[in-house]
Amino acid sequence: MIAVFGTFATAARTLPPTNETTSITTRTSVAVIGNLYSHSDIVYVQGNNDLGNNPQNMTCGEGQSTISYQEDIMAISGTATYDKYTNLDTGPKTANSDNFESTQILTYDTNGDGTSNGKMIADESILVETVANGCTTGETCCDSVWGAPDGTAVPATNGVIVAGSSMVVSEAAVTSATGATITADSTSTPVSMDYYVEIEGVNQTEGDLTTGAVGTATVYVNANLQEGIGNSTAVGSEITYSDVTTASGLFNLAKEVSYTSG
Repeated sequence: MIAVFGTFATAARTLPPTNETTSITTRTSVAVIGNLYSHSDIVYVQGNNDLGNNPQNMTCGEGQSTISYQEDIMAISGTATYDKYTNLDTGPKTANSDNFESTQILTYDTNGDGTSNGKMIADESILVETVANGCTTGETCCDSVWGAPDGTAVPATNGVIVAGSSMVVSEAAVTSATGATITADSTSTPVSMDYYVEIEGVNQTEGDLTTGAVGTATVYVNANLQEGIGNSTAVGSEITYSDVTTASGLFNLAKEVSYTSG
């Protein structure tokens, strides 16, 4: 088995939610002999001022954060099962709770329909982007947004992190989970993102790679994270992070990514 784990932190900060919040929950369950197609595209953008002016005209202390989730599945000529849960909640969160979360269990076997001509192509990704201007508490624009102690410098931030997986397989059992947080009533709750995926064979015997997944799969995380100095726009720290793992043939592959804002 190839297993990769990554954990890192920076200093992006959560934003307060709007007065009206939204919750959307979806559950999907499919079992099919033949073809399976599925597409998910979810984008949540939260700001603390007019989103129509962002990010080009952001003012003192203004911030904007984005969660973007995408998934595409095309399974042709085989047997497939697919169980999926997603939940989006734009309300304020505390530590260990998420604005967006999803879990899925997906299996595919090209031989299940009596032929061996099929393939499954599947892609999944989760992105969190944060951008905010700096300010100093004691300024009206800063106190009304962040509520930090007087005289505290709130630095500018600019960061994006994305994790995901892609595969072309004739047999695989896939389990994945995602989570992301960008809103809270207090900046002590960090911006966060988590992604986990495991790919193995259908009915695989533990430790036996001859019964592993068949095909090619890639799992990855990429990030570019910048932190300002004081309340200026000068860049005080920058992190560029890239981790990509590919397996091909008969394989097991797992990756876990955890990101917090500090």
